[in-house]
Amino acid sequence: MDGELDLNRRAEIREILRVDAPGSPILVDLSGVMYADSTILAELLRFHKEAAEHAVPVALVIVARQFARLVQYAGLADAFSIFASVDEARENLLMGRQR
Repeated sequence: MDGELDLNRRAEIREILRVDAPGSPILVDLSGVMYADSTILAELLRFHKEAAEHAVPVALVIVARQFARLVQYAGLADAFSIFASVDEARENLLMGRQR
């Protein structure tokens, strides 16, 4: 996902960010996202809840400072493991699977 995420992309985001059953860890690469509105932040919260219900670890990659601040202000920084690169996120998820 990249660019600005807003109400117009809600259905797309909802389809991508789904957890219907227990499974492998999920890495969500949002490194190309510059901004997301409240509808997308709500979708991230819903996704977090689904992942937690199925005990699926999730790592987000967020690079843009503006988007990182929005995630933090929305209280989602405590809900997800957030990383500055795909490599860091992947390594963290792999380490978690070995425990």
